[in-house]
Amino acid sequence: MSKVVEVKLNRPAEELVAKAKEAARDKGIHFVGDEQKGQFAGNGIEGHYRINGDTLSIRISKKPLIVPWNLIEAAVRSYFG
Repeated sequence: MSKVVEVKLNRPAEELVAKAKEAARDKGIHFVGDEQKGQFAGNGIEGHYRINGDTLSIRISKKPLIVPWNLIEAAVRSYFG
């Protein structure tokens, strides 16, 4: 089962992606992408993202069964927020 999280951007896409890359690196998460699209994987979570205008769409395709969706969503938002 996958889930899509959408976030309205409150800063330039380049800045948002740079912050996400740094946060991922600090947590040992593999992150590849740019200000248009990318993917990430680590700690049992896998997904990809797309930026279209001022909307960031994140699709989480894999997560640990014992971790609730609301925790996954909060963690993903913190990387991209």
